[in-house]
Amino acid sequence: MDALKQDVSQTEAVHEPLIQRDFLLQLRKVDQVLLDLVASSAGLTSYIEQVVKSIWTLFPNTLRPCVIWCDKELVQWRILNFQDWSEMTDSLGALHHIPQTLSTFVASPSRPFAREQNLSTKTDWTCWHKALNDHFLETCDMVSFHDENKNWLTFCLFSPNLSNETERRLYYWSIEQVLQALPYWFNAIVRRLHTDVLLQEHTNEVTGLLQSHAFDKALDMMLRDARRYFQRLAYVTVLVNEEANADELKLLSDTLRETLRDNDLLANKTDHEFVMAMRIMQLDDAPIVAQKIERALLKVDPSQVSILSGDVKIGMSLYPEQADHKKLHVASVAAAKAVSEQLGYRLEYYGQFVQCLDEAYDV
Repeated sequence: MDALKQDVSQTEAVHEPLIQRDFLLQLRKVDQVLLDLVASSAGLTSYIEQVVKSIWTLFPNTLRPCVIWCDKELVQWRILNFQDWSEMTDSLGALHHIPQTLSTFVASPSRPFAREQNLSTKTDWTCWHKALNDHFLETCDMVSFHDENKNWLTFCLFSPNLSNETERRLYYWSIEQVLQALPYWFNAIVRRLHTDVLLQEHTNEVTGLLQSHAFDKALDMMLRDARRYFQRLAYVTVLVNEEANADELKLLSDTLRETLRDNDLLANKTDHEFVMAMRIMQLDDAPIVAQKIERALLKVDPSQVSILSGDVKIGMSLYPEQADHKKLHVASVAAAKAVSEQLGYRLEYYGQFVQCLDEAYDV
């Protein structure tokens, strides 16, 4: 008998990693489906429906997912997949019976995951008992995160009791994989929703400068003209080493804007990086432009823009020496990072970082 138990134990030990591998392969398929939805700018509702459908597929006939939405103040509550929980909500999914452990968990974002067991004996789940008992559900695993409006989305994964120890261990291991994945899945769609809004805007609300995507489109047009009419372009990156508050960022943006002509371009890609593009007549104009930007920054009172008391680096690349948008940006960033002074500039010219183009020809 002991030998038989040992053989069974060894068989389970061999099969368990295979079962885990198969589950992870299924989870990767879910990743692919959800990434396709993110790439196609799916709405949050259809995205949630697909996540719920995928969870049902991963745990057929055992786990029941319940997606609960509530506002920031934890006043209004709805079950988003209320068709699966019609006995708990009204016709629009409004949820009126909130277990205390659920509301406490949602209000405690420092605790990303939670598990409630023996639900049939918990008094704060009393109003849920009939729905849970109808499906023999005893355990709830929860994960909560923000939607695109900073309201709360909570996934409750309800499970039955499992008697077999190996089965139970594998089952909860699988649930943990899904719980870990859910915040990443929804972070992706929330960021895409924010990006879709951003792409409708052409200027930054704080600085008034071009948004990065608008800058890129305008620069592409400038490059097409430069190729057609054999023009030169200068591409400038200004790097600061600290984040600025809104007032400082606005003053710094206005300072850089004053160095430009009407048809030049200026954007802040991030709070640490500004990019500029301008037409120049000849190579000798490049250091003149860089010096003009440097002088403008030197005039700003560091007490008004505290980031100017740290390192500020100006890098410039040139067209046609760098043939396209991406190469211009990479070369200008490299030139900025080559600056060793607290405030200074470098020009990138055929792989060299210089302050004067004559330096590029020095032996």
